[in-house]
Amino acid sequence: MGRAESRVIRFISLVGIAWAALAIALSPAPAARTVLAGTFIALCARQAWRPWLPSERLVPFAALAVFGLLVLAPVAEGAPDGFRPFPFAEGSYADGALAVASAPVWIHLAVLARLKDLAWCVPVTLAMAPGRDLLGGELPLWPAWTLWEVGFLLLGGAFRVHGMVYEARLRREREAVAEERRKIAREVHDLVGHGLGAALLNITAARMAARRGDSDAVTAALEEAERIGRQSVRDVRRGLVLLRGSAPPDGAIEPAPPTAEDLPALVDHWRATGLPVALTVRGEPAALDSAVGLAVYRIVQESLSNTARHAPGGSASVTVDVGERTARITIEDFGGRPARAHADGLGLIGMRERAAALGGSLDAGPARGGWAVHAVLPLTGSMP
Repeated sequence: MGRAESRVIRFISLVGIAWAALAIALSPAPAARTVLAGTFIALCARQAWRPWLPSERLVPFAALAVFGLLVLAPVAEGAPDGFRPFPFAEGSYADGALAVASAPVWIHLAVLARLKDLAWCVPVTLAMAPGRDLLGGELPLWPAWTLWEVGFLLLGGAFRVHGMVYEARLRREREAVAEERRKIAREVHDLVGHGLGAALLNITAARMAARRGDSDAVTAALEEAERIGRQSVRDVRRGLVLLRGSAPPDGAIEPAPPTAEDLPALVDHWRATGLPVALTVRGEPAALDSAVGLAVYRIVQESLSNTARHAPGGSASVTVDVGERTARITIEDFGGRPARAHADGLGLIGMRERAAALGGSLDAGPARGGWAVHAVLPLTGSMP
């Protein structure tokens, strides 16, 4: 039971206690009436002290049993002359108080019962007061009972709808937070992982050149690793600023995120690190939506980074085919180690999430002695 439901049940139970106690005070006779109303007060007091949540299947039966304590109570004796809530119904103030005391029953029923149980339980409970008057008589206020029942059921239904709307909003907020966390994880992986991969590749080249005694190659490789490291630090800082949603402290305008049109520069970067890459672009990359263009760039970037880490000494080919409705991206590597130590790592998961978030798909796996990544993305970020 949620905190809001507990507060509602506590409050409405106190209301029932107050009105049932008033009914006893106005007319304690006959004794059976006092006993039944007193039992009802005890049950409501238990709910007001520590609300009990019965099984959903038991809620309608418990409501019927508790309501019976009131509706089956004998009519008040020796009470002052009654009032006339309806022209055709006479009754005492004590009997009217018992009708109002039934509020907790209907609130419990409307808030806690299953919808399919309400379909049969509500008609049965609504028929109990007029049924008693018809079969046993001596319940002149049964129209008032029915009126209060409908009112309290509607009030309980309003509480239930409010709770459902509140839970739906919380669920959407949790889903939004989870999606934002996945987005942050992808961006941090892109900002840090790719830069480190390229830097490590140059450090490896420097180590191999040092073994050969080629000092110029060592210097060039280390300088390139340093340049990539500095660039990665700047990218991380820029990414953190964007994630915070605030403007850069110096007021400078940050460059736009990369798109598919930036692929030639990306390929040139990896060629400079020693990874042979062939790039083929068909169609118009400019026709891609900005989110799709960023996804294309990140998928190619992650795939080439994986090739550099897991297939050293190999080469890669990148093909981007922009059609009328979809963009197809294929990245293959050759000549390196065919096995992947981290085929289901964060990078591959991030690529699949990027594609799925835009309404596309992505597959990756061994192909022709190497590794291949195939992605299909809609041009506008949502499949028709």
